[in-house]
Amino acid sequence: MRVKKQPQLGISLLEVLAAIFVVSIGLLGVLAVIPFGAYQVSKANHAEYAANMLTNAAEEILIREMAKLPTGDSTKFVWFEPYEINDPDNHIARFSEDGWQEIMRGQDDLEYTTYDNKRPDFEGKNGIKSSGKYTWFFTFLPAADEVAVDVLACYNRMLDDDRQVSCSFAASAGGGTFTLFDASHLEVLTQTKYVFVTWETSEVNGAWCKIVFVDKNQSDPKIIVTGELYDAPQDVQVYIPSGVLYHKRLENVAIN
Repeated sequence: MRVKKQPQLGISLLEVLAAIFVVSIGLLGVLAVIPFGAYQVSKANHAEYAANMLTNAAEEILIREMAKLPTGDSTKFVWFEPYEINDPDNHIARFSEDGWQEIMRGQDDLEYTTYDNKRPDFEGKNGIKSSGKYTWFFTFLPAADEVAVDVLACYNRMLDDDRQVSCSFAASAGGGTFTLFDASHLEVLTQTKYVFVTWETSEVNGAWCKIVFVDKNQSDPKIIVTGELYDAPQDVQVYIPSGVLYHKRLENVAIN
């Protein structure tokens, strides 16, 4: 009598190994996404806090009448910083004021290490003081009784990372392209979103511009920006503050 064998039910070892391989690929994909997601969340938190701080900064300037302090030369852009500095330049005069250090710094990352609850200045490269993590500053040209004030919010700005460079400018619709003469400034340009452009014709002019693209070609570095550069000549000065995230303009602010 011949007995008919029933087929064995189940899976083979080869099939098990194939399933493990497929699941492993999926898990590796998930693990790769987690750090990127955490980075994006952290980046979004920085941006949200800086944006909120910028709104508060605009209110502080108007309520405290911060733009009414004596500014000296009316032919230079006034650049008020959140730390002690007095650094006049060809087109810019940087100032600070006692008591502004706390006002112009984000409150959530203050380090309460002293009895007066002031954050200690951070030491940067070459012993130059930095402004901490979240900060803001503002600029304007005191050429009239009422001016437009530009307010900038920053994260991890370091004074010694700021740059001032001479550039060749080519205008285009709504902005233009700057050709840098020194590729060493490219690193700072990738860490900020705005630059300040100044030029002089019959009078000093300037505008804050948003960086759209940075060409990292070492032999011919360029940046493309948007901004009000309609009257800018071919040769301009570009100031590059590190860590700038947001810009806001206040119109018709009284300075007298």
